[in-house]
Amino acid sequence: MSDEKTVVIDCGDSLNIAGVGDLYAKLLTALADGQVIKLDVSRIERIDAAVLQMLYAFSKEAAEHGNPVDWSDASDAFCRGARLLGLAPKMNIEDNKA
Repeated sequence: MSDEKTVVIDCGDSLNIAGVGDLYAKLLTALADGQVIKLDVSRIERIDAAVLQMLYAFSKEAAEHGNPVDWSDASDAFCRGARLLGLAPKMNIEDNKA
């Protein structure tokens, strides 16, 4: 896919349950539009388990549609949270970490 079909979603430095609905809506819109989804999780310092679970479910759905999620320079805190929940290998995070 070309660069114009890529959407970068900046996740900021903290993701919690309060913002999960807005984030999920952005992700679904990008998926429906057929865009390549790059999640910039490079600045994450805090992330709720519920958000990680939603991101896992979404990444699984996106992969089923032939559109794997690119975890842009995943922060140590993001990777640590995903590992603690056993999601890092399922989300292909370690392979995407630069």
